[in-house]
Amino acid sequence: MGALRGDVESVSRQFGRNLAEARGWEGISQKQLAERVSLNQSEVARLEYAERCPRLDKVVKLADALGVQVRDLLYGIE
Repeated sequence: MGALRGDVESVSRQFGRNLAEARGWEGISQKQLAERVSLNQSEVARLEYAERCPRLDKVVKLADALGVQVRDLLYGIE
């Protein structure tokens, strides 16, 4: 697996889109997702709106909570 390239802003934007899409597949709100992973709803919103770039441990927890693979949340990130 190659290293991730690109600036933090573009990585955050793509991750946020992927997270929102996966949450939509699951049919849950930001608040419901936040409860599943012990975060505040505002933290989930910041991730979806690319105001934050998540740590790897959060990516894993979010993927588990959404029933997707980590690679699904990282799709399109180079």
